[in-house]
Amino acid sequence: MFLHHTMSDSEILRSCEGCTSQHLRLVADRLRVRVDGMREINRVASRIDDSYSLTDIWDALREIIDTSDNKGN
Repeated sequence: MFLHHTMSDSEILRSCEGCTSQHLRLVADRLRVRVDGMREINRVASRIDDSYSLTDIWDALREIIDTSDNKGN
């Protein structure tokens, strides 16, 4: 299936279910990792909203930076 730039993440992932193309499976796997990373960033950012401790906020920001480093780590 052609991966059009206007497709949502969930549409791309659905279109790759059961796909036999190695390339498209790789794209879907990488997208799943990115989506999982975004969920983690959202969870950490929500925790910042509930915190009044500067140390907790700095720790959460470091975690967001590490999660979003885009280096595949």
